[in-house]
Order: sequence, then structure tokens, then C-alpha cells
Amino acid sequence: MNDRPITDSNRRWLDGELEAWSQAGLIAPDQALGIRTCYEPLAKSGHRKQDQARFAVQGLAALMVGLALLLLIGYNWEALHWGAKLAMIFGVVAGTHAAAFYLRTNTAAQRSSELLFFLGCLFYGAGIWLVAQVFHLDSHYPDGVWWWAVGVLPFAICLDTILLHALLVGLLGLWAGMEVLNFAHLSPFWFWSWWPNGAYSLPLLAAPGFVWAYRRGALATLGLYVALLAWWIVLQAFAWRLEWQSIYLVGLVGAMFFVIAENHRHGSRMAIPYRAYGVLMLGGALIPASFYSFQQEIGREWNYRSTSAPAFVQLILFGVVIAALVAFTFLLRPLGAGGDARPFARLQELLKRQWIPFAFVAAMAALATIGVTPGFSPLLPTVIANVAMLGFAIWIMQLGLREERGRLFTAGVLYFLLWTILRYADLFGQYGGMLGAALMFFLCGAALWGLASVWGKRKEIVHGR
Repeated sequence: MNDRPITDSNRRWLDGELEAWSQAGLIAPDQALGIRTCYEPLAKSGHRKQDQARFAVQGLAALMVGLALLLLIGYNWEALHWGAKLAMIFGVVAGTHAAAFYLRTNTAAQRSSELLFFLGCLFYGAGIWLVAQVFHLDSHYPDGVWWWAVGVLPFAICLDTILLHALLVGLLGLWAGMEVLNFAHLSPFWFWSWWPNGAYSLPLLAAPGFVWAYRRGALATLGLYVALLAWWIVLQAFAWRLEWQSIYLVGLVGAMFFVIAENHRHGSRMAIPYRAYGVLMLGGALIPASFYSFQQEIGREWNYRSTSAPAFVQLILFGVVIAALVAFTFLLRPLGAGGDARPFARLQELLKRQWIPFAFVAAMAALATIGVTPGFSPLLPTVIANVAMLGFAIWIMQLGLREERGRLFTAGVLYFLLWTILRYADLFGQYGGMLGAALMFFLCGAALWGLASVWGKRKEIVHGR
């Protein structure tokens, strides 16, 4: 019981509360001491932090050593016989992994074994390119990164270290970027030559990482894979020649991340990465979309690219993204409260419980389609974007209060203030002057005051039951 980790802020809070309870006579001094002993002592907590910092520095050192060794080999590479080259490549990779396995199974140097496994995975990736150079193989070069990631995957899943997960996520993100941004025209399906290359195996390779992160409760690791998923989905806009519409896809993914976050248990830490990326992606996408000039430019871009992907392809892409992410929320459904086991009933429950995030999803889908529909003025998507910005700011503030997360609430307040500044610059900066600004800020202040009053009354009603 005395090894439970505790943060410095929680330790200070606990010490203050225990002192107050002791002075009030609620607990005896020996009881306060017994509660303190349930958590790791201050010296052990400091030692744990030093171990984490030392491990991070050692990871960077291993990376530098690996690069130095590769450069040393490369300096004398041309002078070596091809047999010596192959023996060196396979010997270094096998020897590094063998040493790491020995340290892990026969000694207590677990951190050293993890560093050696990380170094061995780096050598494995370098070996792929060196073997190709020995045999003068010239092929689709992103495949080398893909096979590198495939080789790292089992080590990342079997070993309890974030280093290899970070390497795997970096490799998959690099491979997806190479495939989509440079080779989107190469269809992966020979019978559908019009189907672009979208690095479609990435979700399958990333799925074990998601499962591992949830099973271990690894928040930082989950954040890596959520970022990778967001990057891959946004790349689909470039694969389908809708890069000028990518801002809407970014907002759509951000809104769906809120849906996924809301599907976790109340107060779950595993929802934090989805909310963090949701705030950045949805909030960032709505900012340019709220300008009338931006909507005009989108309409002109559509007319200019009349030979690009038709609107129905865009709708299909957005529909597939929404359906896939909704299906992902069903996989997370056991993490939430109990509910009906029937799929349709669960879908109804999901829509009812999360109608606000789904409203943002609908808003982003509407912005993506209205702006390119003939006969619609840019004014309508501009109004939708501004209403969505206001609703997003208010919802983020309410979510911060509900979850008791000060940073989330502060983000909502700052986003509301950002909206007022943008609208003043957009609407009143040239014509309204000081009087226009005064009216704008007065209306925003009145809205915030009314919102605070409504929250106060709601809190009284809830606590009065």
C-alpha cells in the first residue's frame, strides 16, 4: 500500500487536508500518518522522476549512438565485400536484440534492455536500406518504411515502453505521408484504377497500439496513436484531390473526437487526448471558416477546379469518415455506463446523449457541401461557422465545469474572446470604429452574464433535488 504514486500537487493537497482534519479532531495523528504511508514517500517520488528523466536522456543517447554507428559503417561501406556487408548487417541487428533479450530475462536492468531493443529496431530499419543497396534494389521506397514499422510493431506491443510506440507512430506517420503526398495516383487495387492510394493499412497496424494503450491505461501512448489517426484521416483529403477542402475534414475529425471522448466513463483520463485534439482541430478549423472572404475563396476554388473530384465523392468521403468513427465509439462502449445491448438502441442512445458533438459534425459536413453547391451564397456557411464557434466556446466552458477541468474551461473562455476579437476586426474594424466595438463587447458581456446565471440556477436545481 505504501508504493502508490502521487503527484506533487496532490501530495501538497493531501498534507494540507490531513493537517486541517487533525486540527478539527476528525482524525488522530496516527491515522494521518497511516494515510500518508499509503503513498510513496517524497524521496521515492523524487527518485522515480529522476529515473524517468534519465531514461528519456538515455533514449536520446541511444539514438545518437545508433546514428554515429551507421555513419561509421557508411564511411567504409564501399570498401567492404558484399558478404561482409550482409554479415555485418544481420550480425549487428541480431546481436543487439540478443543482448537486449538477455538483459531483460536474466538481469534486473530492464531500462537498459528497453534502450537496446530501441537501438536494435533502429538498426533493423537501417538494415532494410543497406540490404537494398547491396543488391541494387530499386523499388517503391515507402515500402521500406512500411516493413520497418511492421518489424517494430511486435516489440512495441510486447515491451512496456513508450520509446518503441513513439518510433512506431513516427514510422507509420512518415509512411502514410510518403504514400499519400507523393504516390496518391498509384491505386492499391488493380481492378479499381481510379481509387487513390490512401495508405489504407495504417489503421490495421495502429489498432494493436490502441488496444495496448487502453489495457495499460497509458495516457501518453494513447495520445500518440490518436494523433496518428487524425493525421491519416486528414491525409485522405489529399489522396482524393480535396486538399482545398482539408480544413473541413480537420474540423470534422475534431468533432468526432469529441464524440469518442464523450463515450468514455465520466471523468476518465483516457478521454483527455481526444478532447485535446478535438479542441485544437475543431476550434482551429472554425476560425478561417467564419470569415466571409474565406467562403468566397472556397467557392471560386471549386469553380476553378471544375474537373476535380465531384461533390458526391466528397460526400462519400465525409460519410465514410463519420461512419467509421461512430463504429469506433461502439468499440469503446464498454468503457461507458451500462446501456441497451441492441445496436440500434445503442445508436439512439449515442445520438441522444451526444447531440451537441454530433451537431458540430453536421455543421462541418454542411460547411463542406454548401460552399461548393451552385446557387448558395457564401453568407450561409459564414453564419453557420460563426454560430458553431459560439456554440463550441460555450460547450467547452460547460464541459470544463462538468469535468472540473480548469484548463478546458479556460480554453472555452479564451475561444469566446477570440471570436469577439475576430468579429470586431472582420465586421467593425473598418466601418464600426469604437462605437461598433463597444456594442460588440457589450453584447458579448451580456451573453456571458446570462450564461453564468443559467448555470447558477441549474446548479441550484441539481443540488436541491
